[in-house]
Amino acid sequence: MTKDENSKFENSILKKLDSQLGGLLAEASSEEDFTGKAGQSTVLRLPGLGSKRVGLIGLGQCASSTVAYRGLGEAVAAAAKTAQASDVAIVLASSEGLSAESKLRTVLGIFEDNRFRSESKKPTLKSVDILGLGTGPELEKKLKYAEDVCSGVIFGKELVNAPANVLTPGS
Repeated sequence: MTKDENSKFENSILKKLDSQLGGLLAEASSEEDFTGKAGQSTVLRLPGLGSKRVGLIGLGQCASSTVAYRGLGEAVAAAAKTAQASDVAIVLASSEGLSAESKLRTVLGIFEDNRFRSESKKPTLKSVDILGLGTGPELEKKLKYAEDVCSGVIFGKELVNAPANVLTPGS
């Protein structure tokens, strides 16, 4: 989140995004005192600019830990729920030294079991794109693995969350 003497981001990804948004990102981060601490977030509404909203979500200093990515997923899910968004894209401002598997752990924090809630008429998150992972057969293999692991974790959460009248011991 460091900025130069002209209040422009030094990070190349943030700098590029901010220039495409006419400086709104740098302005909002200053006004909201956004420093990138874990759990800190700010969301900008951007009508007419391709995306409806752009958000900054902090990972904190230990951005390589599973807890940080799970927290990121939870923060993304909360922001999407508040905005009633059905599609989300995630770009990491700094991905140095991070594996594709680490980035994909974000998905585990996004899952929310709404099967038994009466308020489930609201839009739900249908797609999550994690941008900047690269391409190629090795990535496809890692994506398949992450998908299998996430499916297993989600299935386990659904089993645990199911009420006894829906999932009996004999089911």
